[in-house]
Amino acid sequence: MKNKLIAGLSIMLIISMAFGIIALNAPNELAMANTEGTDPRLVTVSGEGKIVVTPDLAYIDIGVQTKNADAAIAQQENAKLMTVVINAIKASGVKAEDIQTTGYSLYQTYDYYAEKQSDPYYIANNTVNVKVKDITKVGQIIDSATKAGANTINSIRFTIEDDSQYYQEALKLAMADAKGKAQAVLGTFGKSAGLPYAVSEVSNGGGLYYDYYPGKGVAEATMDASTPIESGEITITANVSVSYDY
Repeated sequence: MKNKLIAGLSIMLIISMAFGIIALNAPNELAMANTEGTDPRLVTVSGEGKIVVTPDLAYIDIGVQTKNADAAIAQQENAKLMTVVINAIKASGVKAEDIQTTGYSLYQTYDYYAEKQSDPYYIANNTVNVKVKDITKVGQIIDSATKAGANTINSIRFTIEDDSQYYQEALKLAMADAKGKAQAVLGTFGKSAGLPYAVSEVSNGGGLYYDYYPGKGVAEATMDASTPIESGEITITANVSVSYDY
């Protein structure tokens, strides 16, 4: 009886081993099924969103240029004039911390004529950048500075102090624009745009300026008329690249 039991167990063990070997050598159909068709079919589109806002901050480059045959005198005259100009800017309501020197130079040069050149002389330049938080005062500050002795206004830059909120709104519009394009494309073969498969922000916020060059208006600032400055508008743009699978 004991021998028959041992023989039976041996036969079952042999059969189990045989099935195990067959299973190991059989193709793994489940694994193969999982690896087929994993690459998604994608439609990739671009989207753009724009927000138009009124600037709330301005930067003005205001300078003084003096000339003299003596370098020391050119420098001294420049220093005196620039001190008066800075005091006039402060008197217009600009704080000292919002006035920053951005350029200073002193160099020798000549005037050239048809057959000769002039005697050498020196030019001294001093430029400050003025941050104006009340942009309605830009024209007034220019007038005050030029009447005090400023003779160079390089540019006026208008911007937004904090554009993050506006940029985020522009991003939302860009995403809506991208989805509309994807829907149009996918709709041609009976598909629709669901959740994006991938999104890439192409643009970035910050550093939004536009330059205004006063030109003739500044040249006339020493007259009785006030210098007209229009702040205009700034367009904040966001761009995205979005992929949808189908």
